[in-house]
This record gives sequence, structure tokens and C-alpha cells, in this order.
Amino acid sequence: MTLSKLILVLALLLGSLSVQAELQVYSGSNVFGLAPTATPEDFTMMLGQASAELPLYGGRRGLLYGNTLMLVFAGDSLREVRCWLVPRFTGDLYLGWLQGVPARAGLEGFVLDDRLRLGMPREDAQLALEGLEGSADQDSAMAIKHGQPVWLGFGSVDSHALARDGEPQVLVSLTVHFNAGEGR
Repeated sequence: MTLSKLILVLALLLGSLSVQAELQVYSGSNVFGLAPTATPEDFTMMLGQASAELPLYGGRRGLLYGNTLMLVFAGDSLREVRCWLVPRFTGDLYLGWLQGVPARAGLEGFVLDDRLRLGMPREDAQLALEGLEGSADQDSAMAIKHGQPVWLGFGSVDSHALARDGEPQVLVSLTVHFNAGEGR
């Protein structure tokens, strides 16, 4: 094994230890300690074997990790990182099926740019998006960070279902896009 391969393996092992605490994504630059240009095999080495591989629209494929994380690839290019706060999802979010997927230890926490965390109040999430181009409605928000779209889904504090008017909301799903202008 060459020195550069040994260094890569050690970096991945050390990175996987930090994955257990929180999954860190930095829009435009870093996904769990790997560059967004890393291959599906690199992510498999970091996160372990996917729970399932799902065929998606346009020839894309999703590597589903437990019931909280999916990496979406077009060929060998990472296009999206999707995550969900699952424990109380209901069918009206069309994600109730995730409750039937076994959880994976170490994939519960998710943080974007050190500021956006699943489960945080909507008001705090919107503060993190201040000054960015984007829009929002009663159940979601979209912003452009580093030239890439970031989508946030909000739900009820109690059930994670769509909230009724005036009911407090928390961040229950988050999608970070990479290379959005390429390979469409």
C-alpha cells in the first residue's frame, strides 16, 4: 500500500469517527469530510454499505442509509444529499414509508454549514438563510448557497406532519444540491 493510499484510509477512518457525532455538510465544498466530487465507493467506504440502492428519475440513483439519509448520484457524480428527521413522520408528508426502514446508528444528526440542524425551530433556520436568494412557503424554504440550491422542509413540532396555521414548526428535512448546473 502506498503512503498516499494509507493516508487516505487513515483520513477516512478518522472522518468516520466524527460521522458518528454529527453528519457535517458544507455547501459547495465538503460532505462528511469528503469532497462532493468523491465517488459512490468513497462514500461507501466512509459510511458503510447502503441499506438500499433506489433508482430515481433521470437515471439517477439514491444510496439510502437507514431511514435518515440518502445520497443521490448521477453516474459517479454526487448531486444531492437528502436527510430527514424521521421518528414521528406521518403519511401526509409522503415520507411515512421511511418509518418502515430500519435506522442506522450514527446517522441521526445532520448539520449544514455549522448552522442548520434537523429539529431546530423554523425561525432559527430562516435566520441562517438571511441574505440569501430564495423563497419560502408555509411548509418549505429554498435558498441558493455557493451557487447551489438548498431545500428545507418544515413540519409540526409534535408529529413532524405538515403544521396547521400558526402551529410551531421545526426543520424536518433538508436537501443540499451539488453540481446543480451540470449533467442535467
